[in-house]
Amino acid sequence: MKREFYTGLIVAGMLALNACSGGQDSNTNANIDSVQVAVDSVPVLYTVNCESIAIRTGPGKKYPKLINQKASDALHEKQYCTVDQSVKVEILDEKSVWTKIRVVQPDWLRDTHIGWIPSEVLISAQDMDKKTTVELDPKEYQIMVTDHRPVVQNFHVWLKHRRFDKDYIYAFTKAFRKKHCTMQCNVAIYDSESIKNLVLVYPLKDKDYLRLADHLISISTFDATDVKDWYPYQDFHYRDLGGKNWKKEPVN
Repeated sequence: MKREFYTGLIVAGMLALNACSGGQDSNTNANIDSVQVAVDSVPVLYTVNCESIAIRTGPGKKYPKLINQKASDALHEKQYCTVDQSVKVEILDEKSVWTKIRVVQPDWLRDTHIGWIPSEVLISAQDMDKKTTVELDPKEYQIMVTDHRPVVQNFHVWLKHRRFDKDYIYAFTKAFRKKHCTMQCNVAIYDSESIKNLVLVYPLKDKDYLRLADHLISISTFDATDVKDWYPYQDFHYRDLGGKNWKKEPVN
C-alpha cells in the first residue's frame, strides 16, 4: 500500500509538470511506465528470525547444506553457509514451506550465500526493526573502557542485564550507538566487569583468551553495524585451547 501511494505521488507530479509544459502524451506515458518499473524493481528485504540456520541446495532437509568454501579453506574443515539475524536477504523463489534466498547485506556474501531455507524463519526487515527496539536504562550497563581514535570511537561496555539473546543485544547496541556514538564507532559488549583488564590486551594467550571469550558477548563494528557477532572469540582457537563454556547456538 505504501509503495502504491508513493508511486501515485510521483505519477501525479509528472502529469502536472507535463500539463504546465504544453503536454506530450506519448512522452508522459513513457515516463510513467519508467517510474512504475523502477518502483516495482526495488526488492523487499527480509532477515532471519532465528539464531543461525544453514542454507541448503534445494527446498528441503533432504538436500545437502551449502558449503562455505572460503571458510572451509581457512579453517581446514568443512564449514557451511548460514544466515541469521545479522543479514538481509531477497527472495528468489518459493516452493511449499521453503524459500530460495540471496543474501544482499552484507554485500560480500552476495555471490556465495544463495539457496533454500524454511519460509517460517523469514521476517521483513521493517518488522525486525520494530521487534528489536529498547530504551536504554543507565542502571543496566556501564562503559568500562573507551579507546577513542581520531577517526573511530571504541566502547567496551559491561551489560548488567541478564537477557543475552541476540534480539536484545542487537536492540541494545542500536540504542547505545544512537545515544553515545558521535562518529564511526565500534561497540564491544561484555557480561562481566571481571575482564576489564583484558579488553585492550593484544594478543591474548591461553587462559586470558578463554576468559575473554567466555564474557565477550558481541562486537558491533563501524562498518557492519547490523552484524550480530555472537560470542566472537568462541572460535576454532577457543576449541583448541580446551574452552568448555560454549554459548553459540548449534546450526540447524
